[in-house]
Amino acid sequence: MIGLARPVAGMAWLLLAAACAVVPTPPRRLAPSLGDRPEAVLEGLAARESAVTTVRGLASVRYDGPAGSGSATQVIVVAMPDRARLEVLSPLGTAVLLVAIRGQDLAVHAPARHEYGVGRATPETLGRLARVPIPPGPLLRLLVGLPPLPVRAGDPRVRVAAEAEAVRVESVDGPYWQRVWTGPDGAEVERGELGEATGLLLRFEFGERRRLNGAAFPLAVRLEGVRTGTRVAIQYETARLNEPVDAGLFDLSPPADGRTRIRDLGGGSLPESTVSPVR
Repeated sequence: MIGLARPVAGMAWLLLAAACAVVPTPPRRLAPSLGDRPEAVLEGLAARESAVTTVRGLASVRYDGPAGSGSATQVIVVAMPDRARLEVLSPLGTAVLLVAIRGQDLAVHAPARHEYGVGRATPETLGRLARVPIPPGPLLRLLVGLPPLPVRAGDPRVRVAAEAEAVRVESVDGPYWQRVWTGPDGAEVERGELGEATGLLLRFEFGERRRLNGAAFPLAVRLEGVRTGTRVAIQYETARLNEPVDAGLFDLSPPADGRTRIRDLGGGSLPESTVSPVR
């Protein structure tokens, strides 16, 4: 997901009018058992954690923020827990930018510009690509429809609370914390927040879940970078889950053509041509 757009700000309500009377949509109610059995929610999260191992999809990606707006079609391949390959396509379907993430390592290749960069996959470098600063682990998890951080049921810092129309789960992993909300039945994570000690980093929302290869996968992923003010929308047009992925796909080696400039991604700017501007 490179250079991303506006998420839906809230729920859409359906108003039914008949004889000048409006029938309100009934509020969602929390399943009575969940308030007494928070472990059921955690067991469900753990089951979904192992339900997705790989994702290969084609997505339209849009972003909107202070720096402008843009859109692009991208190929997204993720192999959990720490590998991803992203390709930004031109209108003709050729790759204009390739990005490979392997753990904490990042490689970027812009073939038409004859530029190749390598460095660390930090929130700063990924933020220059994705417009929303985010660590690589949480980014990959969001791309496969999981909350940014794993929820470990045995961790005493995990909190589960029943709300009027949702179940809230709070957890911590390393320097980061998250709050996620499921639907009233506790079945699927619908939205959430990611932060660190200095404050909130990111809001996210999942939508349009479809059953694919045994897992309920969200075709819509929306992100909002709190500190950058940028909103990103990823809409999967096609998605395949849990298929074998060749490990070599994530090995983005520098071209040996003698024309490509090799750049350090630590402090320099990244290759451009990540999105098409919205006019």
